[in-house]
Amino acid sequence: MRRGISAAAFFLVLQYGLFIFVYTQCIIQSQPSGQWLFVMLGWLIQGIMLRLLIGGFKADKSDLLSKLNASGKWLRLGLVWPLLLSNLLTIGIIIRGHSQVLSVLYLPNTPIGFMLALLLCTALTVAYAGKDSLLRLSLVIGCLMLPLVLLAFIAVLKYVNPDMIFPIQPSMEFMTKPKLMPVFFILSNVFSLIAFVGPHSSVSKYWIWGAWGFSLLLFLLNVYLPVSVFGQEVVKDLRFPSLLLLDSVRVDWFFFDGISLFYILAIMISTLLNISSLLWLTRQLTVQSAFVPKLMTNPASVSLLAIAVAYAIPNLESLEILMVWGGPLRFALLLMLGIIGVYYRKRAKTGEKPRA
Repeated sequence: MRRGISAAAFFLVLQYGLFIFVYTQCIIQSQPSGQWLFVMLGWLIQGIMLRLLIGGFKADKSDLLSKLNASGKWLRLGLVWPLLLSNLLTIGIIIRGHSQVLSVLYLPNTPIGFMLALLLCTALTVAYAGKDSLLRLSLVIGCLMLPLVLLAFIAVLKYVNPDMIFPIQPSMEFMTKPKLMPVFFILSNVFSLIAFVGPHSSVSKYWIWGAWGFSLLLFLLNVYLPVSVFGQEVVKDLRFPSLLLLDSVRVDWFFFDGISLFYILAIMISTLLNISSLLWLTRQLTVQSAFVPKLMTNPASVSLLAIAVAYAIPNLESLEILMVWGGPLRFALLLMLGIIGVYYRKRAKTGEKPRA
C-alpha cells in the first residue's frame, strides 16, 4: 500500500511540474471555446496509455524496463537508442524552458548557464539513487507541495467570474492547429516514467488509477481558472496564464507577498524530480546494453549533453517549435512500447517465450 501511495504521488508530481510549461497556453490557444473537450480527450488518451504500459506483467512480476533489457538484440537496438535520444532531448527542453521562464519572470540578471547547471546539479543527487528512493522522494514532495498548490488555486476563487467560461460549445479547430502538439510532450513524459518504475502490484495500480482520476481536476483547474478570471479573448494572448493569474493574487496570511512565488517553487521542485527520473531511466536503459557507449551510463555525462542541447535552443519560440515536432514523436515511440508491453503480457499469460 505504501508503494502504491508513492507511485500515485509520483504520477501527480510529474503532472503539475509541467503544467506551467506548455499545457495551459496550448489548450487555450488551440481553440476559442469548449476547451474541456481536449482536456477530456487528453486525459482519456493518458488513461489508455497507462493501461497499455502498466496493465500487465502479473505472471512473472516484472516490468517494462526488465522486459526491454531481456528482449532480443534487434528489438533493443531499435528501441533503446530512440528512447535515449528522446530522454536527452526531453531533459534539454525541460531545463531550457524552466530556466527561460525564471529568467523572464523572476531572475532577469541571472545567466541562463548558471540556472541550467543549478537545475541539473540538484537533480543529479537523486539520479544515482534507485527507483525506491525516487518514489519516496515523490511522496514527500507530493505531501508538502500538492496541498499548497491546491491552496493557491483556492485563493484565486474569489476572482472567478463563471460567465467568462461561456460559451462552452467545443469546436474542432484544435485538430488543425500545431499549437496543441506540445501537450503530447506532457502526456508522454508522465506515463513513460510511471511505466518504468514498476512492477506495480494490484494495490499500487489502484492508487495510480486514483491519481489519474484526480489529475483531471488539475487539468481543468489549470485551464478554466485563467479563463474564468481573464476571459476567453484576453487569456489566449498570454504566454503563462496560470502564473500571471496567481501573480495578481495578494494574500496577507501567507509568508510570500505573492502566492505565485510559492507556486513557482512547487513547480521547480517537481521539475527537479522529473529531471532526476529521466536521468535515472537513461542510466537504467544503458547500464545493461552493449550497444551504448559507457559514457551514457553516467548521469553526469548525460547532464553535460543535455546542457549542450539546451544551449542549442536560442529562445522560447524555438523551444515551442521543437515541442511541436518532438512531442508527437515521443508519444508515438511510447505507443510502440505500449504495444510491445501488451505482446509480452500475452506471452507471459500463455507461458510462451517472446520471439524477439
